[in-house]
Amino acid sequence: VNWFGRGPHENYQDRNTAALVGDYKASVEELYFPYIRPQENGYKTDTRWVTFTNTTGNGIKVTATDLISFSAHHQYNDDFDAGDKKQQRHTTDIKKRDFVNINIDYKQMGVGGDNSWGRMPHETYQIKANNLSYSYVIEAVTNE
Repeated sequence: VNWFGRGPHENYQDRNTAALVGDYKASVEELYFPYIRPQENGYKTDTRWVTFTNTTGNGIKVTATDLISFSAHHQYNDDFDAGDKKQQRHTTDIKKRDFVNINIDYKQMGVGGDNSWGRMPHETYQIKANNLSYSYVIEAVTNE
């Protein structure tokens, strides 16, 4: 994974001032952060473009018309969070799968947690119901 945006560590819209905008590169495995209680992780904000390529240099490039956010893992999203019925998973329950799951987002609500993770994100970092739109272009990347 190579991207031009905030990094190199995970960052969210209310937790990204220490993640400077730059050109970064990491493997999909390196994007994963093993929280003791599996949950959303490895997110990147304020991304202008991101490429996902295999060992031969072939893959895709996603270019934003404005800014996008992304994550990529060797797991399904619900491997990290079982939804309303929590299954009390732990880091050891998260297994690497033989694929790459890519999420391209307009943005996510902030993580909040000003009081030991119980408080909602500040109003500025919430996403209210509204007519929102964003776009990006996906193109092939070939090593020719």
